[in-house]
Amino acid sequence: MKAQMKRIADCAEVLAGLSLKARAEHEPQGTHQVILMKHLKEDVPYSYHANHQLRISGSKSLERYKVAKGDVLFTSRGLRNEAIMVEDVPENTVASSALYIIRGKNNIQTGYLAWILNQPHIKAKITQARTGAGTPLVQRAELLDIEIPVPDIEMQTKIISLNNLMSKERSLRNELFEQTKTLHRAIGQQLYTRIKKG
Repeated sequence: MKAQMKRIADCAEVLAGLSLKARAEHEPQGTHQVILMKHLKEDVPYSYHANHQLRISGSKSLERYKVAKGDVLFTSRGLRNEAIMVEDVPENTVASSALYIIRGKNNIQTGYLAWILNQPHIKAKITQARTGAGTPLVQRAELLDIEIPVPDIEMQTKIISLNNLMSKERSLRNELFEQTKTLHRAIGQQLYTRIKKG
């Protein structure tokens, strides 16, 4: 497979998230929804759920922090540096400062960017770029400087399709597992109830 090594800076925009107060309070009439790091699940595209609700009103323009479908959110803080595709968000959604917003340029698809950033050899480079002892941080400049392999668009599309199929398979397996657990609990409850009545 042919690929060119390119710096992330040459392939994508990496934008900082919004810096919030120590503890952001939900404002029911707030103008913007905030995505926090805790809302993201490993290997699962991000979709907004009602339990993520955290609305704020911004005193300054929040346009540069806005997140849209097709963006990639990258967890910059802590030991779990994941790249997560954005699948569905309400209008006027922003990312918190623990996240970078990544948008691919002309020569790269965002889905491929998310995939390659989660590959072990690139994650090893990201780990080396982390600084800080308490809560490690991947500095934006360091992330931009990391080199990644970039194949042609056709190959990127194939990789994205394969990754999407794997995600669907994982989701179906998890759903089946949860349904099986529920069934086992129901059977156990019925047996217990019958013994008590008997």
